[in-house]
Amino acid sequence: MKWHTRLAHVFKLNLLQMKNPFQLLSRQTLGKLGLLAGTVVLATACLPELNSADLPPAAFVSVYNGAPDAPGVQISANSNLVNPVPLNYSEWLAYSAFYPGKRDFRFASFNSATSLLEREFELKADTVYSVFLVEEVDGYEAILTQDQWEDPTAAEAQLRLVHLSPDAGAVSLEVSGSATPVLSQAEFKSISDFSSLSPGSTTLTIKSADGENLISTGTLELKGNRVYTLILRGLKSEASGSKKLDLQLITNYIDF
Repeated sequence: MKWHTRLAHVFKLNLLQMKNPFQLLSRQTLGKLGLLAGTVVLATACLPELNSADLPPAAFVSVYNGAPDAPGVQISANSNLVNPVPLNYSEWLAYSAFYPGKRDFRFASFNSATSLLEREFELKADTVYSVFLVEEVDGYEAILTQDQWEDPTAAEAQLRLVHLSPDAGAVSLEVSGSATPVLSQAEFKSISDFSSLSPGSTTLTIKSADGENLISTGTLELKGNRVYTLILRGLKSEASGSKKLDLQLITNYIDF
């Protein structure tokens, strides 16, 4: 079974069986990686018949707050509450099931009737998405992207870069031990495709367009059968504090 088909079936069952299918992951640093739903995926070996006609169609969406000055946000889709607690800056709402079709996403300060941003997204059944809340000069924007990666294997890790830093400019991503950047000229709000990397110890470095080292991860242990998102977030102009330029690694998927 392909990864996206298995993920879809798992979350369809999750939607039916869980009173509240929305799962909030607290802030994840490079030392504490966020997993989309590892415990759910682990349960696939003992799931009942996955082709049951009782399973409703669903799309699967994660949400990340990448706006440094945004308050803790409350998200609703077609007036249905998505997160029961505030989604703060640098926090990730793990993949959750949504009914397909056109959905009006509303982002507001928690428990506030005033919207920070409203966007309509069309979601397709059995499709996996991520939404990134970003900060612009004149307000906020939400970016919807379809998450598409190859079937994971033990011989490789897959990684993409999401550029959410408003003032970092165009950047490149380099991997230790390789003379060729994984990607170049990544602009603010860009989301790269997933690239294959060799598993093992590595350092990921973000460089500016003129070759300046902006930030590095330190030594990471990338593992096979994993799909990762590396997020460049924060402000280059901030020298310290929670809003400074930083890197955050999220684990989107594990093929156990």
